[in-house]
Amino acid sequence: MHPRSPLSRPSVLAPLLGLLACTPSGELGETPGDEHAVAAPDDARHGSDALAPPARPPRKPIQGQLISSELPVDDGSRCADAAPAQDAAPIDPNSAASEGRMAVRKGDAWLGLPLRETRYDTVIIGTVAETSVIQVFHNPLPDRLEAIYNFPLPADAAVDDYWIRVDGREIRGVMKTRDDARRTYEEARDAGQSAALLEQNRPNLFAQAVANIPPGGTIEVEMHLVQPLRREQGRYRLLLPITVGPRYIPGSPDSAGNTAPVPDAAAIRSPGLAKGVVSCSTVDIQVAIEAAFPLTALRSKYHALTVDAAGATTRLELARGSARPNRDFDLSWQLAGLEPRAQLMAQKTGDDGGYFTLAVEPPQAYPQDKARPRELVFALDTSGSMHGAPMATAVAAVTKALDGMGPDDTFQILRFAGDTSQLAEAPLRNTPANRALGLEFLTRLAGYGGTEMLAGIKAALERPADPERLRMVLFLTDGYIGNEVEVFAEIEKRRGDARLFGLGVGSSVNHYLLDGMSRIGRGAVTYVGPGEATDAVVERFYGYIGTPVLTDIEIDWGGLPVADVVPNALPDLFAGQPVVVYGRFVGAPTTGQATLKARLGGAPITMPLKLDLRAGQEHSGLASMWARQQVDALLGYPNLKHNGGDTSIIEQVTKLAISHRVMTEYTSFVAVERRPEKQPDGSLKTIEVPLELPQGVENSAYGEGTLGLGNYGLIGKGGGGGTGSGYGRGAGAGFGGRGTRVPTVRQAKAEVQGSLDKDIIRRIVRAHINEVRHCYNQGLSADPNLKGRVVIQFDIDLKGKVPNATVSEDTVPDKTVGACIRAALLRWTFPKPVGGVVTVSYPFVLEPG
Repeated sequence: MHPRSPLSRPSVLAPLLGLLACTPSGELGETPGDEHAVAAPDDARHGSDALAPPARPPRKPIQGQLISSELPVDDGSRCADAAPAQDAAPIDPNSAASEGRMAVRKGDAWLGLPLRETRYDTVIIGTVAETSVIQVFHNPLPDRLEAIYNFPLPADAAVDDYWIRVDGREIRGVMKTRDDARRTYEEARDAGQSAALLEQNRPNLFAQAVANIPPGGTIEVEMHLVQPLRREQGRYRLLLPITVGPRYIPGSPDSAGNTAPVPDAAAIRSPGLAKGVVSCSTVDIQVAIEAAFPLTALRSKYHALTVDAAGATTRLELARGSARPNRDFDLSWQLAGLEPRAQLMAQKTGDDGGYFTLAVEPPQAYPQDKARPRELVFALDTSGSMHGAPMATAVAAVTKALDGMGPDDTFQILRFAGDTSQLAEAPLRNTPANRALGLEFLTRLAGYGGTEMLAGIKAALERPADPERLRMVLFLTDGYIGNEVEVFAEIEKRRGDARLFGLGVGSSVNHYLLDGMSRIGRGAVTYVGPGEATDAVVERFYGYIGTPVLTDIEIDWGGLPVADVVPNALPDLFAGQPVVVYGRFVGAPTTGQATLKARLGGAPITMPLKLDLRAGQEHSGLASMWARQQVDALLGYPNLKHNGGDTSIIEQVTKLAISHRVMTEYTSFVAVERRPEKQPDGSLKTIEVPLELPQGVENSAYGEGTLGLGNYGLIGKGGGGGTGSGYGRGAGAGFGGRGTRVPTVRQAKAEVQGSLDKDIIRRIVRAHINEVRHCYNQGLSADPNLKGRVVIQFDIDLKGKVPNATVSEDTVPDKTVGACIRAALLRWTFPKPVGGVVTVSYPFVLEPG
């Protein structure tokens, strides 16, 4: 990560509040402890002072403990496990002349190129996560290449910085309008310069182009993003999407040749690997969580992790090394002890104010009368992408849900794919005979065809509502479509008094669609992996529909100097969901009292909130998060009503995005190496980087007629014959050859004596990590297998300078590497410590890749 200014850790993010008008029936945050933490003592949970921070339970350090993935994962064969291929596969002779296909094959497996690896490095503080995403592109072919591919990022994240690195040189991206950025990129590409372009095609789907990757060369691209943590029922959740499921584009050109309802359909299609293909690309993930309380009940849905915790920080990384990029990273946890009912984070930007985010946990229990009977509609996506494990999981969820209906409920089951069908002409009463009919209907479902979700929306909502019952619609889908905005508009048009709930089925679902459907439909969303037990998921669904909803939510800020608070209109919330807002404060931060007002189960409630804007220290991510939320408010997220419409709205979004350096559909990052390089013949081949299908999605579910995806590894645009060059031959495993390998520099646990927090120091070191890598590269040029551990001990003086540094440990045979790192470190600057000189012992682990 490259912070625009040194980050400081929020001292903790202010506990704040008193609760006067309503009291929850259970203790908030009271969760069972596990081996990762010690539970808080009773007197810490039931203190009489409502405004005092609860006492922190004692910690015990965790060293190298293992968290297994909740669901079984079959990574299959790995590219790195096989010997380098000696020959390249010929281009598919069935390819059209304008679409030459390139791939490298080993035996019966096709190996996708040139994306070598993706690394995620996440730091979590309070309720915000910031992540550096580093992608390494390698060109094993004899031609200069342009790599183009689509990849996912969190739909609610602010992408606020961008870099490329070429031959040890780093170029920081510039934020421009989308058209200007593309023009700059194309000019640089045509001039033979190294360049990279990042564009947003959906809030969760981005396109990257990297130009002029030289033969045998490597280009590293880094993105920085900030996202809010999700929290529900006391659990925090970090989701990092890894791969893009193939998007179904409904409709076809009309007689006049007009395009399908999705004008950018071509931009969101991604080539997929053929059946049985093994991707050479790998994923590595590291997460550091800083929390005021020990972490408990850590869960990782798809990846086994090792845990190393001491003090206030817990670090996690993949337990089995790099993973295949075929499922999302889904991590969740709880905090031991009684958490505050409100959490405030702030970022001061000078004497003129700053930014903040406030999360308030509303009451979770409230007396209610007998629940009104419900009309339950279960809408199942039976398209090709749901074939196999996803379909089995969805059917299991509905089967379980049928058992939980109330005696006066009615139900309907419908399926949608290329067409729709339903169980009965009208909703059926909850009787044993009717439930048996429903179960028999479920046994006939199978995944095939495209995802015509609009037809499913109409089938679920077009029937007149039953005046005696509340209509609750549960959509079960992976969301692999490209016409999200059209779906949102249809829901808004037809929803009436119904509430829509999303159940995302799969290991890499379309969160933008599922979250958006539930937001517009005033419902909630949950996710279930292929083969995951559905009991808890169905229990959560019935918890939602049987719980009074918090509505008409607003915050009266009293005399606090706040402005531009978003979202403008707060959505309805179910029990266990926090109220989250972002805003600016004007002038010097101060204290004051705000009031949350809402209706719970139809009855008015108020919650007084004593807030202290001085409590949050510098945290550079909040300005980006606020800007992203402002953009969403202007565009009517998730419906994006002004897409291609109101030019004044687009101008406001563009101005805001450029000033805060955040990605939108109207702005892009472009980075250009200004040193032109001659090309032997002026040629440049363009390839599309293929994606692995998400885990659990069967390749056989797709055909060229549905998705336009053939069985190929890489697409070479511009025709031409010839073959790839295969893998280089040289020392080492994996890709082989020094020119094709990307060295790895990892930061191990540092020891710090003094007032500076070790995570602040780690971020500064991470900002200079390319200098460390440069030192390592010099050693690798002489010995491709060079590796080891270097520990640098250094002091940080009262000015933030490094007056002295020594190599205290060095297992690398080439001692010039450690000396080079020491010399680089002497030039670095850290935040000024308070209270004396800080002494640091910092380890680097160097591996050749």
